[in-house]
Order: sequence, then structure tokens, then C-alpha cells
Amino acid sequence: MGNRITFVLLAMLVALAFNQAVAPRGAASTDQTTSVLTYQYNNLRSGANINETTLNPSNVNVSTFGKLHSFPVDSLVYGQPLYVPNLQIAGGVHNVVFVITENNSVYAFDADYKVSTPLWHTRVGTPVPCSASQPVPGSNCNLVYLTSVDGITSTPVIDLTQGTHGAIYVEARTDPKNAGKYFHILHKFDLSIGKDMSGSPVGIRGSVRGTGRDNINGIVTFNQNAENDRGALLLANGIVYVPFASINDAPIFHGWIFGYDATTMKRRYVFNTTPNNSTNHGGDGEQGGIWNGTITADANNVLFSTTGNGTWDNTVADWGNSYLKLNPGTSTLEVADFFTPEALAFDTHDTDLGTSAAILLPDQTGTYPHVMVGGDKNGTVYVVSRDNMGNYHSSGDQILQELPGAVGVHVPTAGDCNNTHNDCNYGTPAYWNGNVYFSGVNDNVKAFAFANGQLSGPMSKSPSTYGYPGATPAVSANGTTNGIVWVIQPVISILHAYDATNLANELYNTTQASGGRDSLGSNTKFAPPTVVNGKVYVGTKNAVVVYGLLQ
Repeated sequence: MGNRITFVLLAMLVALAFNQAVAPRGAASTDQTTSVLTYQYNNLRSGANINETTLNPSNVNVSTFGKLHSFPVDSLVYGQPLYVPNLQIAGGVHNVVFVITENNSVYAFDADYKVSTPLWHTRVGTPVPCSASQPVPGSNCNLVYLTSVDGITSTPVIDLTQGTHGAIYVEARTDPKNAGKYFHILHKFDLSIGKDMSGSPVGIRGSVRGTGRDNINGIVTFNQNAENDRGALLLANGIVYVPFASINDAPIFHGWIFGYDATTMKRRYVFNTTPNNSTNHGGDGEQGGIWNGTITADANNVLFSTTGNGTWDNTVADWGNSYLKLNPGTSTLEVADFFTPEALAFDTHDTDLGTSAAILLPDQTGTYPHVMVGGDKNGTVYVVSRDNMGNYHSSGDQILQELPGAVGVHVPTAGDCNNTHNDCNYGTPAYWNGNVYFSGVNDNVKAFAFANGQLSGPMSKSPSTYGYPGATPAVSANGTTNGIVWVIQPVISILHAYDATNLANELYNTTQASGGRDSLGSNTKFAPPTVVNGKVYVGTKNAVVVYGLLQ
């Protein structure tokens, strides 16, 4: 009982500090102490693991670092792999990497390859087929996911305080009778055995009052067929939050956030981003999906979200193309503050704000201690104070800083990021030690210095440029030293490692070794690598590939 109380208290302290150095479960360990429990390492979504003591710029090179092994899986891995050390599982103690696939599979693997087969593998129902004949017109999810089925897309979240061993929460899209009638299900699995825990699973459903498109008698109801979970799950103050957008922009959809009690699995919150008709956008309150713009939370469990294209009208509470500050209320999330770029407010061009998640920076010194940084599809970068977000002003944006065209390079003859398409930025930035890292379309990976509410630079760039859709960087470091930026180059599937203090210094990439020794094989869009305890885990189209120091 004493050990159990210690673990719970440590996990609670971690949640407050947004640091994933969680005390391990099971046998004592001297070298495995860091967990990755959520997307991009913490609720700020900073993209940085600052507890990496093994990998550093001197040993990440082609002579000493490379591909160790891979775990085959049954479909594409879009969610970021999660990691728990020293877990009591499968009759022993293992360091475990958790992986989800579009085939509605959840895997637990021995992270050190001491066992090559899964420690457990759970299917959570029949995934939805990707075909043009789906009931929602134009919703062929294969155009988006490049797979035959759509099942589990978003990164799960882990709560080490649940039950004896902890729990992993997973959202799945299912077609249980293969009859074109779809459902969204939230599962809570025991970390050690992969079985549903008390109260699980629950069907995700809900409605809000509103006059928006698809309302019936003033009620807008969650559309099981049209909606899809694209943003990562978030655990904040004992609530598991699940965000939604759509499949391939197919109508009719809205942005939704659902919140469930992490212990009882009872629904606590329902929030719709575009519930009402608006004279600003044809009277059809709709869209405003939460895409790559996943939800974040600060140390006080205040939520922040980024929405994509959709109706905007703050007089009727429609929040397309906005940054939102959300306080949990009685049964919904209450908008406490917002920022809507003047150029995007009325959704006249396809320049979604929500293609790039806004991350929260750790508390800063100076005049602006609470800052968020993100971008839009057109390549503009926004720096916003979370204490005074700027709202909407027809005369021009009133935020800390705006950098048009900072991310992504316009190439008139290219199919992406050109003068017509403007698809310049889809990746989520990362932050470490006063630097913000972006990877845009047709562009280098860039490092901007941040101080006093302002970005400057880019201070350095990667040697390589990245095609569509860009990438989401991840950083490993030992506190403020030994920073490495890890980025997966899309399409050609190359894992790169750069010196975080100077991106021009490429430490390693997976093409450097002869004979294809370190080949990644494939990759999936948007998904960042997971770097933890001396290894790098990369989800691909059919495997999780593991890199580390060579023996």
C-alpha cells in the first residue's frame, strides 16, 4: 500500500509540472525512469523530452547509432507511440511501448526487444472501410489516411494513477456490423493486460442547443458518420478530453470536444465549436474542426484549442479559425478568451488556422509569462499571450507577433504550397530552451529564438528541405544541454537528427549507413517520433521501427 500511495503522489506531481519523468512501476530501476504518457510529451505539447540522458550529439552518428529492430503491426500508425518503464506485465517487468493502428488495434511491446511478439494485443471492433460509397458524400477516408480502413487515428493518453497498473485511454471509430452505421467508442484499458476496466467502453455521443446546420428543433447532435477524432487525447485534472473534426472535410460536421471522468468514465463535458447560424458565413453554422490543432492544457488545467475552417461569429459563439481558451464549467467548456486572425475570420480562403497546433510555451520571464505559438496553412506564425489573446479586430490583429510566410516556401509550379493552394504548414512546432522549431512544406526545418514575447530568426536551418506535408519535430535533451531535433522527412521516409543549437549540423539520418542498414521503410503523415530512454520509436505503415545505440 505504501508503494501504491507513493506512485499516485508522484504521478499527481508530474501532472502539475507537465514533466514526464514519472516514477516507474514494478521493480526498481537505475536507468529507466522516464515515461511518455501523452502526445508530444506533456500537456503543453512542447514536443520536448528534457529527461534524455543517453542520447546526445556526440553519440548520435552513423557509427554508433542506428536501427535496432522493428515490431510488425496490422495497419498504419498515426498516433505517437507512448512509453511506460518497468511495468508489471505478461508475468514479468518490462519497459513497454504502446502503439495503435488504423485497423483498431492496440499493442503493448517490450520496448527493448527482449520479447519480439506483443506482450498483449487488443482489437477494439471493426474499423470503418475507406470507400467512396460511404454514407457521408465525399468522405473517402483513403484520400486522407492512405489506408483501406479508418479506426484509431489519434494518440491515446495514459493515466498511471488508475487501478493497480494504470490505464490507457483509446478512441476508436467502428462499424460493428459492417453495415455503414458508424460509432465512436472510448476505451479504458488496463495497462498490464489490455482489457477494459470498470465503466469501459463508452459510446461517444452528445448534443448542444443551437441553430447551426443540421440542427433539429434547435438541437445539434454529434454526427457519428461525419465526425472523426484527429487530435490527440488529453488528460487534465482527472478528465479525458477527446476532440473531433471530420473525414476529408465532408459535410455536415462541427468541431466537438467531449470530456469524460478518467475514473468513472462518465461524460462530464460537451462542447461544440460552431453551434449557431451566423450572418457572417451564409447562415450555416458548421465546421470549425479540431484537426492537427490538438487540445492543450496549462498548469491550472485551463484548456486551449485551435480550430480550422468554419463559421466565425463571436456574437453567436461560432469559433471557426480561432485559438480558444476554455474553462471547464458545469457541463460544457466556457470560452474565456479567444484570438481569431482578421484575415481568416470569415473563412473566405482555405487557409486553416487548425492545420498547425498551437503549443503552449513553459512559463517565461518578463512581461509575457504565458505564451502560445502556432501557425496556419498559409505559413503565417502567430505568437499570442494566453493572458490577453487579442480577440478579433477588423483593423488588424492585436497579438504579440505575427510572421507572414515564415513557414513553408511558395513554389508556383509545385502542387503544394503554391500561389493557389497555399498548403504551406501542417506540422506542429516544438519548443526547447528558448527555441521554437517548425517544419513547413518545401522548406527547411527552422529554429526561431524566442524571448520577451517575440520570435527572431530563423537562427538556423536544416540542410534538407521537406516536401508535402512537412513534419512535426521532436526534441530530446538533458535539461538545457545535449539537445537534438528529430524529424521524419515525408514521402521518402528518412529520420533525421540535427543539433538543436544549430540545425545546419546534421548528426545523423537513416540513409547514411550502407546497404540500407537503417532504412525506415515508410512513414505516416504528421506523426512525430517518440524519443525516450536512449531509443527512438517511429510508427510507419506496417511497423514500429526502433533506433538506438548500436551494440
